[in-house]
Amino acid sequence: MNKHALQLAMAGALAGILPGALAAPVNYEMNLGTHSGMGAGGAGGMLGMMTGQGSRTNKMMDLRLTNPGDIPGGYTAEHIVPETMRFGPVLPLKGERRGKGAGSETRDEPDGKVLIYWGCSATVSAGQPEVIDIKAIGSRVSPEVAAMARQSRQGKEGAGGETLPPRTLWWPHGDSGATAIPGDSSAVGEHVVKASFMPQEIRYTLDKEMDFLEPINFKATSTALNAAVPLQWDALSRARGYNLHAVGAVGEKEMVIWMAARNKNPMLPRSQNSCTIPAGIFQKAQGAMAMAEAVGPTRGFAYPPQKPGQKQPLIWVATVRVSGFDSVMLGMESMAKEAAGDAAADSVVPGGGAIIKSIKGLFGN
Repeated sequence: MNKHALQLAMAGALAGILPGALAAPVNYEMNLGTHSGMGAGGAGGMLGMMTGQGSRTNKMMDLRLTNPGDIPGGYTAEHIVPETMRFGPVLPLKGERRGKGAGSETRDEPDGKVLIYWGCSATVSAGQPEVIDIKAIGSRVSPEVAAMARQSRQGKEGAGGETLPPRTLWWPHGDSGATAIPGDSSAVGEHVVKASFMPQEIRYTLDKEMDFLEPINFKATSTALNAAVPLQWDALSRARGYNLHAVGAVGEKEMVIWMAARNKNPMLPRSQNSCTIPAGIFQKAQGAMAMAEAVGPTRGFAYPPQKPGQKQPLIWVATVRVSGFDSVMLGMESMAKEAAGDAAADSVVPGGGAIIKSIKGLFGN
């Protein structure tokens, strides 16, 4: 019996002993991001955006290992990166015990409305905006988004009572010794993931196509909120397309969100490197923030490899995604002169990032 057949036989035997334990493969996700704007520079990056001086660029990596069943206590798990990463080389994957469910206590529901605009044009198109009552959002988002929101609230309020073993491990989340990824870091090379509870280590090799993207260099040629806002960015050769959003708050109960397109992902094709936010949609806002995502290549790996038409039980699957992110503040010149701390971002868009994730779920992005 060859090595490949022996591994499949062992997996089948274990599946018979432990019903459901190997019914689904171990799932691994690796996200490589190039971040500019507020996401990269902190207070310094925000000051650069607000004063037109540009911002820092950081490379970021998010790793996530999901087991189909509970991970046993005393586990060990790690991701070994190639020398080209210039750090590591062993990155610990760590998880947290899961809560058993939300409590029975009641909470005040958010109040207000969200105004949705879309499209690249200097003026607002007919039929816009779509107005959504914030209280009604919960009934329109997917169950996954709703569950994420509940889990986020539980984490902030502090979970109590009995907990369950983890099923997901991360990096850098949970690694107190994590350091910044060097600017000259490259993901090209062989990556190996090992865990004490996995019957097979995960191995895959990335080529230059799957390396970190170049910076988008996202810019607004004019940031006045009472006029159309032209946006420009670098056309990246490895980008599959681009997603653009902008968000601003009017008082405490009105949120204005703009997106380059609806029901499309990516919103814009790879050949496009300019777009315009319609005039006036943010003119009542205290300020606004525009965000751009370059959607890079995605590649999947699996073991054992599948031939066309073949359906063997998989031991593990891995997905690598490459993206780029940038942001720019709009209508913030006066605030830039007063302060450039992290608190300024919250005063512009309280909770804006979380709301955008929920709104994207409404339109298939």
